[in-house]
Amino acid sequence: MKRILTIVVALVAAAGTTLAQQRPQYTQYALNNFLTNPAVGGIESYADLRTSYRGQWAGIEGAPETYYFTIHGSIGNPASGRTSPKARKTTRSGFSSANSYKKSVPHHGVGAVVQVDKAGLLRTSTINGTYSYHQPITRYLTLASGLSGGFTQYNVDVDRAQVLDPSDPYLVGGNLTASKIDVGVGLWLYSPDFYVGLSGMQLLKSKQEIVSTDEPSMMLQPHFYATAGFRFQTTNDLAVIPSVMVKMTDSATPAVDLNVRALYAQYVWGGMSYRHNDAWAVMAGVNLSYLFDVGYSYEIATSSMSRVTAGSHEVVVGIKLNNAARVLCPQWVW
Repeated sequence: MKRILTIVVALVAAAGTTLAQQRPQYTQYALNNFLTNPAVGGIESYADLRTSYRGQWAGIEGAPETYYFTIHGSIGNPASGRTSPKARKTTRSGFSSANSYKKSVPHHGVGAVVQVDKAGLLRTSTINGTYSYHQPITRYLTLASGLSGGFTQYNVDVDRAQVLDPSDPYLVGGNLTASKIDVGVGLWLYSPDFYVGLSGMQLLKSKQEIVSTDEPSMMLQPHFYATAGFRFQTTNDLAVIPSVMVKMTDSATPAVDLNVRALYAQYVWGGMSYRHNDAWAVMAGVNLSYLFDVGYSYEIATSSMSRVTAGSHEVVVGIKLNNAARVLCPQWVW
């Protein structure tokens, strides 16, 4: 697999993607933390299906494009155990009263994640299945643990490369591929008013890497995520939700995302996001019905990429399947 090294380095450099972060990044991840933490699977009483398209750095040829499809649902989590967020009584601090809702019940969650990330000639495809278990520890708090497993495949479309020397031995032999087993774990502590999550992805090193080198920045490496969010119910109709995400790898300084969103009457939300030394974003969404919701974000680079790109776009569409309780705004994922 050594001949992949030269191609991958050139492709990633051309796309402007840092090797320190090998997994796709999203702006609206707070609405689907299942992407980075398998413990979130099955958190609601219905089955949650989401699909998204992200076009990064518009106007640059070969810029990253990312698609994902996620689905997860619960086993043993009855819809009767839910109450409307709008109907909750709140304390003076804005948090839910301990007696104003029915607590979560012990239950299992199962799900799947499919992601495709394209940058230039490089295509990365990932598929994972997940399992989680949700255990109430008090009337107010529930702790979930999760496990994901699957594989990631890397494909370099050599046939599309424009080169000066077609006989270059690195480019002979058609498309180049490499595969790796992908394992992840996660913990998710949550209540009606806040959540805290820790997870690790790409934890298992395989014997077959996309490159063969001892350089740490070129090895497939574990990714770790820490996140937290709080829901402040300022009025009966308006909730303000700040959140933070810290992403870490062994070969780079932690990356920090800060977000704040406002949710009005359970139907409409809007907010802003800041990724340290990288980008600002504005985002908005609407819960169209008890079945559909949609969100959109526009991201503006603050790095040197701002000179050559018109920004990044991301669209997320959600479908609530088997939503017997007719939940409009999720109780646990807001």
